[in-house]
Amino acid sequence: MKNHAPPKKISGLRCRILLLLLTDVVTSVSVVLFLLWLYRFIGFGRYLISDYLPLLPFVGVLIFCNIIFRCYHGNVFYPGAGLNKITEIEHLFYSVATTYFVLFAWLLFNRHAEIYSRIVLAFSMAVTIIVLPMARAIARRIMKFLKFGEINVLIAGARKTGIAIAKELSANSYYGFRVVGFLDDDPEKQNRNISGIPVVGELTAAHNIAKEWSINYVICCLPVQVAMRTFQQYSAYFKHILFVPASTIFPISWLSPISIGVFSGFEVRNKLLQPVPRVLKFCLEVLMSFSAIIVLFPVFLVLALCVKLSSPGPIFYRSWRLGKNGKKIGVLKFRTMYADADARLERMLAGDPEIRKEWEKDFKLQNDPRITPIGNFLRKTSLDELPQFWNVLTGEMSIIGPRPIVEGEVHYYGETYEIRKRVKPGITGLWQVSGRNDTEYSYRVVLDSYYIVNWSIWLDYYIFFKTVLIVLLRKGAR
Repeated sequence: MKNHAPPKKISGLRCRILLLLLTDVVTSVSVVLFLLWLYRFIGFGRYLISDYLPLLPFVGVLIFCNIIFRCYHGNVFYPGAGLNKITEIEHLFYSVATTYFVLFAWLLFNRHAEIYSRIVLAFSMAVTIIVLPMARAIARRIMKFLKFGEINVLIAGARKTGIAIAKELSANSYYGFRVVGFLDDDPEKQNRNISGIPVVGELTAAHNIAKEWSINYVICCLPVQVAMRTFQQYSAYFKHILFVPASTIFPISWLSPISIGVFSGFEVRNKLLQPVPRVLKFCLEVLMSFSAIIVLFPVFLVLALCVKLSSPGPIFYRSWRLGKNGKKIGVLKFRTMYADADARLERMLAGDPEIRKEWEKDFKLQNDPRITPIGNFLRKTSLDELPQFWNVLTGEMSIIGPRPIVEGEVHYYGETYEIRKRVKPGITGLWQVSGRNDTEYSYRVVLDSYYIVNWSIWLDYYIFFKTVLIVLLRKGAR
């Protein structure tokens, strides 16, 4: 332990909460002011900004609702780990909606309510719901870049799960955790760096390290028996103890703690077996697909003409994939390869072991000579997948879901394929917004499984908007 310098004193949890609160205030006020200016600019009204000053106290209502919905790392009396990204989006939606509900209720009883534009306020609510999570993401990135408002944390257990958690926290700005060291009883790991993070002592050294470095948070990535033993010790001097199970696809989004007498347990609500959410998802996606085809029809025509002129062959390509219950479906795409692409691939795989190895890794090639010039553009912009909206209308696919796979990929999923084939594949999904082709194949399997067991409308909402950002940045596409 003496060989490692203690972490720098950083602002910590309270400053992080304060900056998120400030972000919420600035964003909510800015949205109203911008829409008010826009409304005046296009000539629909002559509302004065000074007339809206009496509405400023409702920013306090928003902050109060955010506190009630636990949007500031827990509640105000006992702040801890923040909500996960999907739950935060859901809670921010309810918080903003509740705030504007109170505002509109107040306007009903206000004698001077006619000076306020209901259209501006209604649009302000909708825009705030969309923009507020984005503004918070920017604030968190700034905090990570400046190393401000970070929460020092120890990880108990420098094994596979602990190392994976450390890497996730180091790369992720969302939670604000800064891993300062591992605790592990393996003597070979002492005084070593694992993934750039030092092993600072054994599990029993936690008390001295926490006291010397003023650390209030520990993440236990240990076997159940060891975790229960260390809990008795750690609960005496850590304010926050987080247990992380080894299974990364545990359905935590639908888990509720339950007590039966003195026994502790949990209940998992299986969304896959609940018809109402699934019917709602289907109806929304069919509506979105029909709207997309109508709105983007001119784009379809231009792209179809470009594909036809780029090389001989059909405009569309039907790629056979496995759909729900393992049924084969023809996934439509704009053709991005030469007409004899399959024959070219067979010759390449037979003549070059390195290319075969690359192909067998994730069924893709970095520099694929089968792709036409227009095909490269279509793939990088993901425009080649636009015809798949037709697959959604026919009921074969979803807009958002696990990525469609071929039969040769089933063995990568192992037992989890039984979970995988319960749902329709999607045009976009969790793996596409988590690095796309930059992710290892084994991690893609985990992401697909996680999506299925943690599915919700809010998760789809998050993936949809993240997909738009990924496509615009052309990140991870190939």
